[in-house]
Amino acid sequence: MIKVETTPNITGVKISGDYNDLYVLVGALHEIAILDDDIRNSRYLEMSNRILGLCYDIRHAFQGDREIMLAENGMDEDLMKVHSIIAPKNNVYFSCNCLYPEMFFVMLALNKLVELRIRALTKNTYIFSEALDKKVVWDMTITQVRLLQAAFAECMKGTLSEGSFSRWLNFMNGRFSVIESLTTQYIDLLNLKFISMPKEKRLKNLNVFAKRIAEFEYDMKHKEISIIVREGAKQYECPPGEIMVRGHEYPEEIEW
Repeated sequence: MIKVETTPNITGVKISGDYNDLYVLVGALHEIAILDDDIRNSRYLEMSNRILGLCYDIRHAFQGDREIMLAENGMDEDLMKVHSIIAPKNNVYFSCNCLYPEMFFVMLALNKLVELRIRALTKNTYIFSEALDKKVVWDMTITQVRLLQAAFAECMKGTLSEGSFSRWLNFMNGRFSVIESLTTQYIDLLNLKFISMPKEKRLKNLNVFAKRIAEFEYDMKHKEISIIVREGAKQYECPPGEIMVRGHEYPEEIEW
């Protein structure tokens, strides 16, 4: 089962599970991401690429390139004798970390991609009761995505006060979100700003960052970055996502 926990310094979250948990999750995230070059889907490519960035870390986790943990599984010598087997006494779990602002964006982007998948499965342009359609409720991809989102919500519930968690849910579930219009270099800016904060300030500002991402259209800093990115993409004749903004370099080591 996928588990999401806040890191010791509240820099981000640790996403963990056994090999199969993470393998299936990566498959679901790849399946729900928009990867084709159809002009009708072009506005979803940048946010999908960002989700694939998380996929990269999760894949490396279950390949053993990130943190590995052992946990007792209930097996002991007596059980082995009863069943005439030799079995390990611990299960192996793999994990990777993700910065809080990045995770907020991923949750909003997944909401949008789930909506698009529901439309594709039901062949309906608008969603009313389609979430209960037989093609949707049994869809493994949506189920796996929702499991990750639910695990993250549980993490936030245990991290924030009751009132703050209620406000956070409102930010994450805006009905008229246009998160696909967000210039993703803005997330790099917020990630770096969040890293630079002391631990206590991070905890107090979790909802501030969630709100800035959910309501990015009203943030002047986002507008500034969008102009820079669009002009750069035009100048170098490349997709906006390939533009690197000066000063947005991540530190080699992050104190999670």
